[in-house]
Amino acid sequence: MANLEDKRAFVTWLIETITLKEKEAYWILNYLLNHDAILNRVHIVEKADKTPRGLIVSDNSETEEGLVLYKENHPFGDAQQIFHDIRMKYKEPLFLEVRFSGRDFNQQYQLVLEENPFLSSFDTISDEMFEKVLRDFEEKQYQEKLNCILDKLNHAIDSGNEEEFVYWSIEYQKEKNKSDD
Repeated sequence: MANLEDKRAFVTWLIETITLKEKEAYWILNYLLNHDAILNRVHIVEKADKTPRGLIVSDNSETEEGLVLYKENHPFGDAQQIFHDIRMKYKEPLFLEVRFSGRDFNQQYQLVLEENPFLSSFDTISDEMFEKVLRDFEEKQYQEKLNCILDKLNHAIDSGNEEEFVYWSIEYQKEKNKSDD
């Protein structure tokens, strides 16, 4: 867990350095900065929308909205409503995600970044990576099926069973034709 001073230094740097998409994000971050009781309960994480109460703040380089609070997977984009929620529920944990260009290589960000306890293993895998793994799995499954059919075909040849040979030859051709589609 990041300590209060590191979080304060990061939020200060963020306010002074990054051009955020929504001006209201600055005054919410300033509010967090000036209230230690709240800042102590802020956890800077990835994928804050997967938490029970997650705030996402974005810079101008991002295509998503610039300021969104997620409460139990329901997004709220009204800055007044977000501020009111933070102020009234100051004793509850707040998970903050900050989206800005170069964050993966920013030392201050990496210093305060915590593991999101609400993510499953699958949430950390990108969609592209998931699709690649799925394609690789399907290809491996296909090759295994072909190998199984070839084993049965070879067994039919070795045993001289013409009926099995014809059956497994047809099955092999069917599978090969499926891959051509």
